[in-house]
Amino acid sequence: MEASKESQVMQQIQSEMNAAFVQEFYQNVRDKCFKACITKPGASLSNSDQQCLAKCCDRYQEATEIVTKATLEMSGIQ
Repeated sequence: MEASKESQVMQQIQSEMNAAFVQEFYQNVRDKCFKACITKPGASLSNSDQQCLAKCCDRYQEATEIVTKATLEMSGIQ
């Protein structure tokens, strides 16, 4: 396989893997936050349910950023 073609294929695979990771991450966050925040499922979310979900998702995002940064620093990438 030609080097440039191989590079393109590898970039496409990496991109697809990243997309799958992001999708799985947010699905897990959504499921965990839903279980933690929604005590009485109904036709709509209460204000407190919405606030809890927003804070929960924000905490997961912040924690992921911290872990990613620390991992990159430990590996010497950043």
